[in-house]
Amino acid sequence: MLTIGTAGHIDHGKSSLVKALTSIDPDRLPEEKERGMTIDLGFAWLKASSGEMVGIVDVPGHEHFIRNVIPGLGGIDAALLVIAADDGWMPQTEEHVQILDLLGVKDGIVALTKIDLIDDPDWLELVEKEIAEKLAATGLKNAPIIRVSSKNGSGIPQLKEAIDRLVQELVPRQDIGQPRLPVDRVFTMKGSGVVVTGTLVNGSLSAGDDVFISPGGQTAHIRSIESYKQQVNRAQPGSRVALNLTGVKKSGLERGDIVMSIEARTSRMINVELRLIPQLANPLKTNSELVFYLETRELLGRIILFGRNDVPAAATALAQIRFNRDVAAYIGEHFIMRRQSPAITIGGGTILDPQAAKFRIRDTDKTIAFLERRKSLELEELVLTEVEKNRYIERKGFLENCCYSAKEVTDHIRLLQDQNRLVMTDIYIIGSNHWQRQQDKLLDSLHRDHAANPLKKGLSRSMLQSQLDLPKEAFSQMIASLVKSGKIARQEDSVYLSSHKPALSSGQDEMVSAIRRLFKKDVSNPPKTREVAEEIPGSEKVVRFMLQQNMLIELPDNILLEKKRYESIKREIIDFLEKKGEISIQDINSLFGFSRKYTIPLLQYLDIKGITRREGNVRILAGKQKQV
Repeated sequence: MLTIGTAGHIDHGKSSLVKALTSIDPDRLPEEKERGMTIDLGFAWLKASSGEMVGIVDVPGHEHFIRNVIPGLGGIDAALLVIAADDGWMPQTEEHVQILDLLGVKDGIVALTKIDLIDDPDWLELVEKEIAEKLAATGLKNAPIIRVSSKNGSGIPQLKEAIDRLVQELVPRQDIGQPRLPVDRVFTMKGSGVVVTGTLVNGSLSAGDDVFISPGGQTAHIRSIESYKQQVNRAQPGSRVALNLTGVKKSGLERGDIVMSIEARTSRMINVELRLIPQLANPLKTNSELVFYLETRELLGRIILFGRNDVPAAATALAQIRFNRDVAAYIGEHFIMRRQSPAITIGGGTILDPQAAKFRIRDTDKTIAFLERRKSLELEELVLTEVEKNRYIERKGFLENCCYSAKEVTDHIRLLQDQNRLVMTDIYIIGSNHWQRQQDKLLDSLHRDHAANPLKKGLSRSMLQSQLDLPKEAFSQMIASLVKSGKIARQEDSVYLSSHKPALSSGQDEMVSAIRRLFKKDVSNPPKTREVAEEIPGSEKVVRFMLQQNMLIELPDNILLEKKRYESIKREIIDFLEKKGEISIQDINSLFGFSRKYTIPLLQYLDIKGITRREGNVRILAGKQKQV
């Protein structure tokens, strides 16, 4: 499937030629028929000798209707440039060719019309020579020139043959699984409801599909599809399509909307490479307000140049466009820009970042470097720059607004992962440089903490994650990876370097002995954490160390017990319960000489550890005796 768009000056016979080729009059409006002049887009089609359908979009030739021309040329595969033999190259011929060139149209045919009005063969040769010279620096430099007359049919068979050759030579539109139908007409049909038409690109749509309409975010259902007056179940990219939609009203739709299979990400700022036409009289200055055309949409926007104040004719530049409304653009999309007064086309360009952050002067070098890498539109650079821009980004929906299929993107991500240039988790894609920086930061944090707190086992996971620029899922994968490599270890919530062994100084060894003596002083009245600190000043870190090393146990209310003493008490309580079935506070007091002040926290701790369970005023075995 492919679509051809006409181009050329007013009254050069575009519509007449379309009718001679297809037997379809593209002028559909009563006003067009009355005035004998095309005002808005017209549509027709013909069947190539191969059986393939070729859609034709007929555009107006008058300069006042240029805003209707650009939406018609936005989705075409090739151009049919129509030039009258008696007039030759004219102003709108020039502007239409400029637009085609800026939109990246590189295939086409020149139809030299009205040859029935010319008797002098030398004149025709002169006109053809001028056309070839004018097209030499454009994408249409290789377009064949076919002499035709819509009036007497001369040359029409040859033109059809040229279209057949074009169909055979053109690479079919790629289905990348991201269908977009930029709407160029909205109307209602009795008994059917709302119908939108456009040229389908980037993917296929089927009857029964649910679709999104951007930028408004509406949802709709495709009741039926018509292509070239035929009902079809599935429309292919490159074809002219009419969708009968349910779930939306005509009043909520307009030319410029886009029908898509996914909900589009929109933005009011895009970063682009722009190109100005050679004929531009005055340079384009930064902060200029212009009219922009993206696919079938017309918008006002302001241009912000990067690292310069103006751009001369025929030059290229990197810039940001700030629109007054949301747009659903994609990487690699072409656009046209025009001045409002005088109303002239001044250039166009390619979208490099459709979700740009607001440009700041201090980021000039960084932004330019980023966009320079994207100018080639090579998939590798698009993947790497998108990840670097975000540091880490979700795999779901990654680069869905670009000119490559999801499979191509995924395959390339895996290739870059194999080359250790990207890191992939179950949810995220992360740049390898960012991953390495965060890993180094994690190891450095542990090293510094160990140096500052040699008795401390390590840092908690939550403390470490708060210091890193990684989402939780990626942080967990980093911890697992470092544990597997043997660089770090973890115990419960603590993370520490594998080489880290908490050790006491000789002075702290003395403190440990002093703390142990404190417990032996009165075994029925074990101290609280605060009491140890008061009795042995400066012992707080040593107590924490002893807790981490399982030398001490801390009960509720900050009561401390030596681990050996606790294990002995626990064993006696279990033995008692196995014989008696239950134990009371009074039993504990009798067994160990404790008061309620210590007995209740001890029983609470045993409950927490799953050794006992409270029933009324007694405890029984919980049946889940953990060795703590």
